[in-house]
Amino acid sequence: MSNKKKIFSEEIELSEIVLKKTNQAFEMIQQEDISYMEKTNMKSKKLFKTQVAAVAGVCMLAVSSISAVAAIHHYWGRGMKGNIQASEEQQQMLTDEKIAKVYYEDPENSSLAVTDSGITIKPDTVIVDERFVYMSFCISGYSVEDRSEPGFETVNVYQGENLEDDSAWVNMSGTMYNGIIPDENGVPVYEDGTSIENYEDGDIICRYIDSNGNMEYIIQASVVDENDTFLGKTMHIDFKNLGTLSKAEFIPAVEGNWNFEINLSDVSSSKNIQVGQKVEGTDFTIENINISPISMKVNYSVSTALAGNEDDFGIPEVQGVILKDGTRIPYLIDGGSLGYTDSSKCNAYQIAGFDRVIDVDEVAALIILTSYENEKVEISILK
Repeated sequence: MSNKKKIFSEEIELSEIVLKKTNQAFEMIQQEDISYMEKTNMKSKKLFKTQVAAVAGVCMLAVSSISAVAAIHHYWGRGMKGNIQASEEQQQMLTDEKIAKVYYEDPENSSLAVTDSGITIKPDTVIVDERFVYMSFCISGYSVEDRSEPGFETVNVYQGENLEDDSAWVNMSGTMYNGIIPDENGVPVYEDGTSIENYEDGDIICRYIDSNGNMEYIIQASVVDENDTFLGKTMHIDFKNLGTLSKAEFIPAVEGNWNFEINLSDVSSSKNIQVGQKVEGTDFTIENINISPISMKVNYSVSTALAGNEDDFGIPEVQGVILKDGTRIPYLIDGGSLGYTDSSKCNAYQIAGFDRVIDVDEVAALIILTSYENEKVEISILK
């Protein structure tokens, strides 16, 4: 069983050392208070004030220790923030709750770096829930000419130990981070928010290299079996040979193998919501959804079995959400899968990853695409 821990908890646990010092300090204050009441000479008053000051210092040290822990900031890598956008508060929250892990913050993770042919690759940031895992890897020691697209010859991502085992398969996409993100309307812009000049002409100047001369490779992977989960699993990522890509052709530059074994968190951030509403204009009813800050699974029932070819599922697709304050995020979905749970086509599902982190408790409605004519409906999920 996975260790289920709800995100956005407001509880704060003090360390045993801090609690012990704090309790000792208050005991000393109580003891000195009693002693002072029993004594009347000036010497005892001076002793009392001195010791109270010392005790106050202990208390302040304990409180300062708490503040220092609370003040730690977690910053995701450049590529991860481009892959799935998040505010600093969201980055902090997901990392504190162990939904995300920033590898460079922990010196013990330095052993995970792999160097071959003078090029070092190391994991940077990993975010996971039941259905999706987002990973970024920092690459140092390799650069390309302007307007060249860097890439690997092959990248394999799989669960378990055997790549040939069917149960090891995942749905995966990966690329070098190019410094471009979608804005709130899905329009590509640079990561600093500036527009891309001549985008309509296809003349995009990609920004693969950061200020330190490094690049990042970003991966998004999702489960193949809709009943599978990534929580607590071990993920293997194997990179082979670096070079450049041109019109889907790989041009080799450096031979090498950089292989990683990443243990994924077993902490769940998902919430089940019963919906029970028919999607207008279709034969589908959304029975329930399972939603996390980074992805969603939608479960449908079908009133009439639909006929169609294998590529035309006819299943409505959630495209975005509406928040309680009225904010619309119409282009939230980035990758995923959909299908029927069995040959009878009485039940269907959609698994969808997000291009930005959301606050699950703030979602009020779903924006759903019902057909290929871009007809959209909104379904409230509030009770």
